[in-house]
Amino acid sequence: MKRIASTEGLTLFFVIGLSLLVFFFRGQIPLWRSQLLFYGLLFGLLWALKVSSDRKRWGGVGGLLNDFSPIAFIILIYQSLGNMIQYLQPDIDPYLIRIDFLLFGVHPTVWMERWINPWFTDLMSLAYISYYFLPVILVVTLYLKGRKEEFHQTLFILSFGYYISFIGYVLFPAIGPRFTLSHLQTVPLEGAFLSDLVRDLLNAIEHNKRDCMPSGHTQIALMVLFLAKRHEKTIFTIFFPIVCGLVLSTVYLRYHYVIDLIAGAVLAAGCILIAPGLYRWWKRN
Repeated sequence: MKRIASTEGLTLFFVIGLSLLVFFFRGQIPLWRSQLLFYGLLFGLLWALKVSSDRKRWGGVGGLLNDFSPIAFIILIYQSLGNMIQYLQPDIDPYLIRIDFLLFGVHPTVWMERWINPWFTDLMSLAYISYYFLPVILVVTLYLKGRKEEFHQTLFILSFGYYISFIGYVLFPAIGPRFTLSHLQTVPLEGAFLSDLVRDLLNAIEHNKRDCMPSGHTQIALMVLFLAKRHEKTIFTIFFPIVCGLVLSTVYLRYHYVIDLIAGAVLAAGCILIAPGLYRWWKRN
C-alpha cells in the first residue's frame, strides 16, 4: 500500500471498477473498446505520475504534478461517463419527479418561477459555477501554506466524494428538470448579462448530462465547507454564503430536483465520516 499514494490508489481502484463495468456491459455500450482504451491510458498516466514523483530524479516538478493530478483524473473520469451511462439503464427522472411532488405538493422548479428576475438569475449562475472553483481554492491554499498533510487528506476526502457521486450517476441516471419539466415552465430563465454564457459554456464542456442524482454540487460544496471549517476558518467564512447560494441555485436554475440535494447532503455526511478513517488506514498499511 505504501508504494502508491492514497489518492492515487483510490483513483486506481475506481478506474479498475469502471473498466470491469464497461467489459461486463460491453454488449450495451457502443464505444466500449475506446472506453477501455481510455481507461488503459489512465492506468498508464497513473504509472507515469508515480515514476515522475521521484523528486531525486525530477526535482520538484514530478511531485507537483503528482500532488495535483487527482484534479485532472476527476475531470477525465467524469467526462468519460458520458459515453456509457445512458446505455446501462433507463433514466429515473419520473421517479425523482414523483418523489419531489409527494414531498412538496408542487414541482419545486416550477414553483420557484415566482422568484425569477434577470439579475437574480445571474447571481444564481455565479453561485452555481463557483462549484468548480471552491475545492481548488481550498486545496491550493493548503498547498501554498505548506500544510502538506492537510492538503493530501483534503484531496483524498474530496476525491472519495467525487467518486461516490459518480457511482450514483451510474446507478441512478437522470437528466434533470430543465429537460423533463420544460413543458411545465412558463417563465424563461433569462439573465441580465451572464446566465446565457454560463449555461452555454456548461452545455458545451460537460459531456456527461446524466449527473443529477445525487447532486454533486451539493455534496462536494458541503464537503468543502466542512473541510474549510476544519482547516481554514477564514475560507469557511467566505465560502459559507457562496455555498448557500450554490445549493439554492441548483433548483432555481432547474438543474436538480430537491431529492437530489437531499441525497447529496446525506452522501456528504457519509463521506466525511468514512473517508478520513480510510485515509488513515491506507497510510498505516
